[in-house]
Amino acid sequence: MGVLVISITEVRYFDIKGSQTALISYALRSPDGSFCIPINEGKGSDKNQIDEYLREYDGPGVQHLAFRSRDIVASLDAMEGTSIQTLDIIPEYYDTIFDKLPQVTEDRDRIKHHQILVDGDEDGYLLQIFTKNLFGPIFIEIIQRKNNLGFGEGNFKALFESIERDQQRRGVL
Repeated sequence: MGVLVISITEVRYFDIKGSQTALISYALRSPDGSFCIPINEGKGSDKNQIDEYLREYDGPGVQHLAFRSRDIVASLDAMEGTSIQTLDIIPEYYDTIFDKLPQVTEDRDRIKHHQILVDGDEDGYLLQIFTKNLFGPIFIEIIQRKNNLGFGEGNFKALFESIERDQQRRGVL
């Protein structure tokens, strides 16, 4: 019996801070680019989302799965009215995002309605959204890419604020 060896390369390192919590993330990518695995560890207070996960589920594991969509707005339209809930993004997030990324072609009102996060650069952009936990610790990320292989770094602040608001509602923070 042979052994399969996969060479995974670190492609990004992030030191992410919210207003009350923080984490460190190492993004690893397969050689052919077909999948990426973020390895996250909590930082600072043990109230951060990673340490909460470790306490709640007695150790490490899969925290979320990401699915690529060709049309995230249509995907979310189809999910509307189901029991799947997404993290809430403050309305002010959308005050300047389209000034920073004017090349976004999707319906901006639908993006705001679904609270989709937007990130990118002059070459392209991505649209992403995160659900609340669906079962156990697992939540889902839905992402649409247009000439952008980033990780939504420009969304980290808005995402962390949303996670912290959810943690406050649940009494963790």
